[in-house]
Amino acid sequence: MRFLLVLIAILLPVEALAQTPDFRVAYFNRLDQRKTGGFTLQDLQRISAKEFKRIDDNKDGGLSLDEYTFGIPSSRQDAIDFFTARFKRSDYNGDGKVDFTEDQAYCVDLVNLADSNKDGIVTRDEFLTAVAQ
Repeated sequence: MRFLLVLIAILLPVEALAQTPDFRVAYFNRLDQRKTGGFTLQDLQRISAKEFKRIDDNKDGGLSLDEYTFGIPSSRQDAIDFFTARFKRSDYNGDGKVDFTEDQAYCVDLVNLADSNKDGIVTRDEFLTAVAQ
C-alpha cells in the first residue's frame, strides 16, 4: 500500500491531487447548509426531497438508476459506485425504482447508522465513517 501511495505521489503532481476532492466531503458540506458542523434527519430529508423532485425526470414518482446517477461524470467512478450502492439500499421493495417513501426511509436509516453518539446531529466524521461502510 505504501508503495502505491509513493508511486501515485511521484506520478501525479500535487495540484492534480488537490483538484480531486473526495466527493463525500463535498456531499456532507452540501448537507451541512447552515455550516454548523453537522446535519439533522430533518435537514437530510428536506434536501433529499428537493433532489428527488428535481431528478425525477419523467415525473413518475419513482427514480430509476439512470435518473439517480444522471449527471455524474464518467470520470468519477467513485461517485457513480457510491450513488449506485445508495440506490440499491434505497430500493427497499426491489422493484428497480426508488419512490419518495423509500428515499425518505433511507434518510432515516442513514442518520440512525451515522449518528453514533445519538445526539440527533450527524457530524462530518460520523458521516464519513458511515458512508465508508
